[in-house]
Amino acid sequence: MMVNVLSSIRLAVCAFPLLAAPVAVPFFCRQMRARCFNWVRAVFGGLFLFYVLCVLALVFFPLPDAAQAAKLTTYDAQLVPFQFVADFLRETPLVFSDARTYLPALLDRTVLQVVCNILMLLPFGMYLRYVCGLDLGKVALASLAFSAFIELGQLTGLFFVFRGSYRLCDVDDLMLNTLGGAFVSYEITDDGGELMTE
Repeated sequence: MMVNVLSSIRLAVCAFPLLAAPVAVPFFCRQMRARCFNWVRAVFGGLFLFYVLCVLALVFFPLPDAAQAAKLTTYDAQLVPFQFVADFLRETPLVFSDARTYLPALLDRTVLQVVCNILMLLPFGMYLRYVCGLDLGKVALASLAFSAFIELGQLTGLFFVFRGSYRLCDVDDLMLNTLGGAFVSYEITDDGGELMTE
């Protein structure tokens, strides 16, 4: 898992200059002409682009090699909502009557996968909410759309580049990603530090 994450970050680092330049040059020119250049917004925009590249590299790479691609013949999807709950109960060592199994269960792959799926789009939602100023509904819709783009790409073998799915399209991932993106709806109040939703 960690090897894949580091490989994805390296790929994003290599791709970033190639994709950032066509975006940055018109942005800088427009800002300079309008005499309203904002370094903070520019830096956050660059970080957001890098983050999106890391996410795309993580979910689509590594690509299957020629031998693996030749075996791909079907487009598979997991369409049962909350399947991760059944996976957790089936695969983890959790025994409700034995407290010693609680920590190993929480560190199990099935739990970490859920947590990572929620965290993956958390920066996406934060950027749209606090930098772009979108309301909760638009942030949730954009998070859903971004996650759907990812899952559709996985379902179709990178949009039909391959003759079958090499990553599993999962409705649970769609729900958890959207939850992570929309999690920014919770804000700290000034009066008591309690959490509230808008």
